[in-house]
Amino acid sequence: MGEADAWQRRVEEFVLGQIGDSPTRVLEVGCGEGELARTLARVGHSVTAIDPQAPEDPIFRRTRIEEFTDPAQFDHVVAILSLHHVEDLGMAVSNMADLLRAGGTLVVVEFAWDRIDEATAEWALERLPVASLSEKHSWLGRRCQEWARGGRGETRAPAAESYFAEWASEEGFHSSRRIRDELGRHFVERLFEWLPYLYPDLREDVSESDESAAIEAGTINATGFRYVGTRPA
Repeated sequence: MGEADAWQRRVEEFVLGQIGDSPTRVLEVGCGEGELARTLARVGHSVTAIDPQAPEDPIFRRTRIEEFTDPAQFDHVVAILSLHHVEDLGMAVSNMADLLRAGGTLVVVEFAWDRIDEATAEWALERLPVASLSEKHSWLGRRCQEWARGGRGETRAPAAESYFAEWASEEGFHSSRRIRDELGRHFVERLFEWLPYLYPDLREDVSESDESAAIEAGTINATGFRYVGTRPA
């Protein structure tokens, strides 16, 4: 559906471009199924990847960042779409800073649900794929369709900002503003940029370039961002 593979490639290219040549020690926080961690290991980095549902493999550990410890510090910490849903964001970011050596690099790619406004939700709704009987809509499809039907028990569609804020609160999601504030407490920001995020869950004919063009034209908001910071000495 959409350009999910393209999204993964963009993430891998971005991370590899930021952490530089191997070998270095890399911690991935919230590794999911482990695609990025395996890519980093293949090019020669020494990788530790953590996630409560991590695969069973020597480089993976089933734990949360709030609880993770290691006797040595890492050269780089990478967090891809994991910080917005950690239970204790302050503790998570503080622990990431403690695990990173002075001068080390933190690389983050995140979801900014709090930037989904009326125009952005409408734009996505109009470009959702049609799910077959054997398929389920993505998170974006489910949320946009529920919003358009009138939210949760409403007689008409609520404001998109209110609907998505209620959904995020129920899920325990942190806003992009809160994430950036917490990062600023522990790291020196080297790079911050908004980026397209919705296109992997849209129709196959909707590309990253299409979403980028809509963002640049001011038609919709960017709902993803990437960040690079350094732990001060």
